[in-house]
Formats: sequence, structure tokens, C-alpha cells
Amino acid sequence: MSGQAAIFDVARPLGSSHRGWIWTESWDKRWIIFTALLAPVPVCVFYFCIHVLTQHMGVGIADAKSISEDLTSLFVMALAGGPHVWVTFTRTYLNANFKARHKFWYWAGFLVVPTVATLGMYSNTTRTLLMTGFFFLASLHIVHQLSYVVRFYHDRDGAKPTLASRLMDFGAVIFPLYPLSTFRMVMGNESTLAWQWAVSFVGTERAQEYKFHIGRVQPLLPDFILNDWFWMANLAGFVVFTTIWAVKSWREHQAGRLHMPKFMLICCAIGVGLFAPCWPNLDSSFQGFNLWHSIQYIALTWFITRNMASRGEHTNSFMRWLGGEGQKGAKYYAFGLGVFFLIISIMLVIATVLVVSQGIGYFQGVGESTQANYRPGAVLQSYYLLGFGLLLTHYFHDFFFFTRGTYLENVR
Repeated sequence: MSGQAAIFDVARPLGSSHRGWIWTESWDKRWIIFTALLAPVPVCVFYFCIHVLTQHMGVGIADAKSISEDLTSLFVMALAGGPHVWVTFTRTYLNANFKARHKFWYWAGFLVVPTVATLGMYSNTTRTLLMTGFFFLASLHIVHQLSYVVRFYHDRDGAKPTLASRLMDFGAVIFPLYPLSTFRMVMGNESTLAWQWAVSFVGTERAQEYKFHIGRVQPLLPDFILNDWFWMANLAGFVVFTTIWAVKSWREHQAGRLHMPKFMLICCAIGVGLFAPCWPNLDSSFQGFNLWHSIQYIALTWFITRNMASRGEHTNSFMRWLGGEGQKGAKYYAFGLGVFFLIISIMLVIATVLVVSQGIGYFQGVGESTQANYRPGAVLQSYYLLGFGLLLTHYFHDFFFFTRGTYLENVR
């Protein structure tokens, strides 16, 4: 392969990592940086599904949008989202050293699934609160991961950037997602400038479509957030930090010190962060960010797993077989894909039990979706009982990992 290594090829030794890159230039570009170019794919899938449903299957536009949202989410979950949740547990529940050294994080993780199940099943209000909290956690999780990858590149930067330089990089990564997202949140308050400006630019009907929604509900937000200061503060943060970072990068380029891999990653993060909130349907557009995030995470976790195995940190023989030194990334990914479909199968079994016991449909709930006593369909209930909790357990464990070392100390 002319010295190149890809995640689906036989793995080269960790010691052959290239200076300045997490592993090699081709591997980093292929799996860490330029997978950002896949961000528009879920949006295209969403509109393609709408076209097929309305033009060829006679489905009304409102139902077509709802079905297309679910199909787009399923597409991303099956391709990368599901496997990326699983691979977290290869470093936690399948790692005896994690259990021995970090008992709180190990055992507290088991509380997430029952907590999420209780909130998801108790009432429509608690479900809405859960989804509101989930959006903020999901956005923080994505930018936290990007900041973590930036730290990988800081570890690879021969110039050893100063604390001020690192903070400028982090600021450039964190803020791009939020100015337009928060603007659309504030549009929920129709007495704000955000709403008035949106109506003047796109009209009332289109502005209603651009109000911030999670799933098919509007989040429950405190009144102090639903004011113009909130989106203005986020916009100011984006402008300030992006400008500072751009000036810093230009000076580094002039001095011949620009760390190009990190620079490309941050440019991609800014581009995807600005792209995601631009589309009317946030479910599908945020899935674009999720697709990049998930593929990046699988590749990075595979790299870390091999690193751990080479350093004797993985005592689990199964994990050494799955992701140890010399193993192919294809096997690691394929196994995660298999686990995802196993979880889906278990959820469908749970849903079938709910259909029989509650007399509801797989997708058809009971009551009006806007009422407090609404009970969702069996598939969504099974997701609240199992799948959603596993996703948030993944967030919980990754918060621990993303605030610690990057496993590059001994890889040179």
C-alpha cells in the first residue's frame, strides 16, 4: 500500500505513527478529518425519502416528513451511530482495568438505563424534558469529542502549543454549532427580534418551519433563554473566537509553525457546525454531524484499543482478539454492527411484548401527542426502555474519557 494504512487494512505497528498525525497522514485524512464531507449525506437521504414517498407512494407531505426523519435516523444509526455506542463499552465494561481503577464510573453507568427508562415512560412532560436535556448533552458530547481530537493533535505538535494557543483552538471548535441553533430556539418567543427578523426574511409560514424542534416536539426551555441575548451571546462568542483563531493560524503559517492536520480538522469542525443548523429539518441535518462524529469515534477508539493492547492495558482475551495489535479494523467495525442489530432485535421483542400487553400499535401511540397522558407506540417505548439509555451511558463514559489523556504518551 506504499506505506499507507487504512482502518480496513492489516494494521501497521503503532510505533510507525507519523510525526504530526495521530497515526498516518492517509489514515487521519480518511477517517478523522475528511469524513466531515459526509455531513450532507443524511440531508440528501431525508429529501430523497420525501420525494419517493410523496411522488411514488402517494404519502401526504406531513406524514412523508415524519417517516423520512425516522428513515434518516435509522440510516445513520445502522451505518455508524449504533456501532459507535458499542465500541465505548469495549473500553469500559469489557476492560477489567477500567472496573478496577475507576469504580465510580463503572458502577454509576448502570444507573443510566433505568433512569432514562423511568423518565421516558413516566409522562409526556418527562419525555419532553428528557429530549430537551438530550439535545444539549448531544451537542456538548460532539464538541467535547472534537476538542479531544484537537488534544490528540496538540500531543503530536512538535512545537508544544501554549495554553493560550490551545484555548483558541478549543474556542474555534466549540462555538460554530450554536449561533444559528440558539437563534432558532429564541424564535420560539415571537416577541423577540429573532422571530421578527425571520418573518421579515422568509415569511411567517417558513419561519414557523424554522423554529427549533427536537424530534417532532419543541423543547421545554426556561424563559431567560428565550430572549435575544442568548443567540447574540453565542454569535459574539463565535465571531470572537473564530477571528482570534484565524489570526493565530495565519501568524503560525507565516512563521512556518502551522500544524496542518489540526488546522484542517478545525476548519472541518467550523464548516459542519455552521452547516448543520441551516436546514429546516434539524433531525436530518444534525444527523450529518452525527455521521462524521460516529465514524471518527469508531476509528479513534479502534486506534486506542490497539494502543491499549500493545501496552498490556487490555487483559480481556476477547478484546485482544477483536482489536489487538495486528487486527483489522473491518472486524472491529463488523462486530459492532452485529451488536447493534442484536440490540435492535431485542428492542423489537420488547416492542412486541408491549403491543400484546398494552393493546397499542408498533408505531401508533394512544392519545394526542401534545397531551400529558400520551403514550407512544411500542417501538418508541422499547427505545426509551433500552436503546436511549445505552446511548446516554455512552455519553456518561465518554465524558470521563474525554477529560483524560489521549493514549499517545508512549506512541512515537
